[in-house]
Amino acid sequence: MIAALSSVQTEEIPAPEQAAADEATLVRAALDANPRAFEEIVRRHSRRIYNFLHQFTRHHHDAEDLTQQTFLKAYQNLHRFDCERPLINWLFTIARRTALNHFRAAKKWEEVPDDTPSESLSPANQSETSDAAENLWAHARRILSQREFEVLWLRFAEELSIEETARIAGLTATHVKVLVYRARQQLMKGAMPS
Repeated sequence: MIAALSSVQTEEIPAPEQAAADEATLVRAALDANPRAFEEIVRRHSRRIYNFLHQFTRHHHDAEDLTQQTFLKAYQNLHRFDCERPLINWLFTIARRTALNHFRAAKKWEEVPDDTPSESLSPANQSETSDAAENLWAHARRILSQREFEVLWLRFAEELSIEETARIAGLTATHVKVLVYRARQQLMKGAMPS
């Protein structure tokens, strides 16, 4: 049994320095017109970019479109990327700006009054409401401003440092700390019922 275990190859997790060097190599290869290198960049980071944009837009199709636009812009501007910095932070910055531009350009829709014929919710709506009430991020989205929610998402869902969050959001580190503090205070005041 020990011999069998020793023959099993384990995949080593690269150190952060190695991962950064690997990404820099991928970026250089993509700049040298190697299409597989950029495909690997997309494969590694598309899920996180999509999740960020989905939290931003709350629409699956918009998040997919914006993710695609983000990687298109990244490809077109890859020559501007600083290989000394984390690639994911650069991609988050592009994604955020792409989403903001999308919302600025979007037509404003007129709200339709809620004239439901029935007082009770449909089973589908009850299930959706129940799921949303149990979801901390959905709760945070309801009570926080867009800016506070965005900073909280980058800081805790994406596990970025204060400095990385500040760089992506276009804020100072102090402003990020203030927004995180205020968001936590609001979440504690509006704690979800148990």
